Amino acid sequence: MRVYGATFAGAFLITLIYETKPASDSSVTVARSGDTALVIDTAGGSGTAGAAGGVATGSHLEMPPDGDSASSGLPGSDLPPGGTPGSSSPAVVPADLEALRAQRPLLPVAGVVAKDLVDSFDDRRGGTRRHNALDIMAARNTPAVAITAGRVLRLHSSVAGGLTAYISDPTSRFVFMYGHLDSFRPGLKEGARVGRGEIVGFVGTTGNASPLAPHLHFQVTRNDNLKEWWKGTPMNPFLIYRP
Repeated sequence: MRVYGATFAGAFLITLIYETKPASDSSVTVARSGDTALVIDTAGGSGTAGAAGGVATGSHLEMPPDGDSASSGLPGSDLPPGGTPGSSSPAVVPADLEALRAQRPLLPVAGVVAKDLVDSFDDRRGGTRRHNALDIMAARNTPAVAITAGRVLRLHSSVAGGLTAYISDPTSRFVFMYGHLDSFRPGLKEGARVGRGEIVGFVGTTGNASPLAPHLHFQVTRNDNLKEWWKGTPMNPFLIYRP
C-alpha cells in the first residue's frame, strides 16, 4: 500500500505541474523543430498533416554531453568509418511516425498499457520550454524496457536528466531516450545490442525529477547522425501508442 500511495501522490503532483490542454483542442503535435511544429487535426476521426507555429525549441533534457561533445569513436556505430554523417536534426514527416509504428514498439515501462498514457509532449517546462517527451508514471524500480531491438548509444548522467540511456532502433533513424532512471540494468554497456523488451534500467527520480513522483522521461528523436546522439528532432511518443 505504501508504494501505491507514493505513486498516487506522484501522479497528483505531476497533474498539478502539467499544462492542461483545452478539451476542444483537436490538434495533436507530431514533432517539433525549432519554432515549427508538425501537427495533425484529429477532428472527425481523420488526421491531416500541417504546419503550425511553435514557441519553444528542443527538449528540456536535450544537451551536449558533459565534456564529450566531440565524441567520434562511438562504440558500435552503424556509420561507416570516415563516412559523411547525415543531419543530427532532420525534418520529420508523417511517414516517420508510420515507420516507427510499423516496428510494433512495446511500451517502455513494464506493466503500463496505452490507455494509461497522458500526452505531455506540448507541456511547458520552466515557463517557456516545451516538454517534447512523454512522462510515464510508475513505482520506483519498475523495469524500463527497450521498445524495439537496437543498440545502446550512450549511458549518461546529467543534472537535468539524471541517469539516462540513449538507444537507437534497428534502422538507426530513431533514438530513444530513457531519463531519470534509478539505475541501469547491471551489465548494460555502450555499444551493446539490446533485444525488444530487454530491461534497460529501472524507473526513478534522478536528475531534476521530484522525489515524490518517480517516472520515466521517454523521448523519441529522429536523427541521421548517431555520433550526436543527444540531438535529433523530437517526435511525440504518445502518438506511437495512440489507438
